[in-house]
Amino acid sequence: MSGAARPASGLFAEPREATALGDLFANIWQIGYVTRDLDEGVELLRERFGVESTEVPTAGATFLVGDQPAEWDVRIAMGARGGLIVELIEPVGGEVDFYRRFLPPAGGLGLHHLATFVPLGDEAWTSLEDLLTAAGLRVDYTVLIPDRVRAGYVDTTAELGHWLEVCQLQAADVEFFSGLVEQSA
Repeated sequence: MSGAARPASGLFAEPREATALGDLFANIWQIGYVTRDLDEGVELLRERFGVESTEVPTAGATFLVGDQPAEWDVRIAMGARGGLIVELIEPVGGEVDFYRRFLPPAGGLGLHHLATFVPLGDEAWTSLEDLLTAAGLRVDYTVLIPDRVRAGYVDTTAELGHWLEVCQLQAADVEFFSGLVEQSA
């Protein structure tokens, strides 16, 4: 049955409790790529890989470096093909060098992050921060979009070659992303 969503339990099934960093891999729901041109990246995913993507708004987002607000301007598209969400990010301006480092020199897409999710709430976020601190890591950047998501970027490039994005997804985002998966091929 090629049209069935994977994993069968649902992309946003109750997340595994994170008592070790490796537990976060059980909750991967998205793979993020960077591109120099969002429209070209969307076309590449559609034409070459059969992944339909749609641009998503970032209006109302607050971007933090550590715990300090900073300018952040990106264009983002999301798509799926029966499973993980594929995110495309075009870094436009502001605090975006941590994206630009992964742009391929000759165009195309560069792997930027794997996104995982944890339960909602400040207690769960504090638990995540404690786990990261014990491993010598921290949330370097945070994107806050009211009623949608709190997403923290953790620099795991030295160990893994990419960032880890840890998300607390609100019901509206879970519904949106679940719909992308269900409507995809």
